[in-house]
Amino acid sequence: MQNISEETVRSVIGRYGDMVMRIAYQNTRDRAESEDIVQEVFLALFLRPLPKSEEHLKAWLIRVTINKSRNVIKSARRKVLPLDERIAPPSSWEHPSEAEDVFEALFALPQDERNALYLFYYEGYSAKEIGKLLRRSENAVYILLSRARKRLRIIWEEEDET
Repeated sequence: MQNISEETVRSVIGRYGDMVMRIAYQNTRDRAESEDIVQEVFLALFLRPLPKSEEHLKAWLIRVTINKSRNVIKSARRKVLPLDERIAPPSSWEHPSEAEDVFEALFALPQDERNALYLFYYEGYSAKEIGKLLRRSENAVYILLSRARKRLRIIWEEEDET
């Protein structure tokens, strides 16, 4: 393990911990799994030389979080959890009703579309940058964003009809 100061560890986790948790949770829909992923991501980070720039550090954290989330989703232990535990947001995370509607609609989207929307709207990445992070072409990212927006529109229209 490299010699990293406690201050550096606290600083990096303070800046990026919430982002890593949000990405893990939006992919797994399980708080405990997300917390495990956060620990694994930061452990992996601190066992290697830190990226030189903030941009590379953030991109590395996003990429590794998405990969670890996919690994958890594919794992056998995940398949034994009751379905309602994986879908329902943790009760300790309070959301206003409108935000809760958005939250539920996002979980209805496929994982790649959810990740593209999150990175575009919340983290402010361009389609080209998202393409690098998700290992897709820029055009493929535009298609993901377009499909995600259409799906959300359909979901919200159906909710308005009820």
